Amino acid sequence: RLPKKTQEAQKLIDYYESNKTRMNYPLYKTIGAGLIGSGAIESAHRTVVQKRLKQSGQRWSRNGAQNMLYLRVTKKNQQWSKIVELTKREFVKNAA
Repeated sequence: RLPKKTQEAQKLIDYYESNKTRMNYPLYKTIGAGLIGSGAIESAHRTVVQKRLKQSGQRWSRNGAQNMLYLRVTKKNQQWSKIVELTKREFVKNAA
């Protein structure tokens, strides 16, 4: 005999039912989707976001924090040379 469903159990069942199309992990591995799961995202949050934005004494506007995150993600993705080239181009354009 199965135990009676609680509200929490029904909520979890509903979640799985509504998201089962997103849980085709064998397919994702086959197409080379990379890391699967929230662990990589949670780790990135610590290294990309918190490490830079939560240093002692810092205060950020929403816009300033978003711009800093763009730069951090670009650096972590090893695409910093794009920022350097864009900066050079804008400098030359504005200097003329």
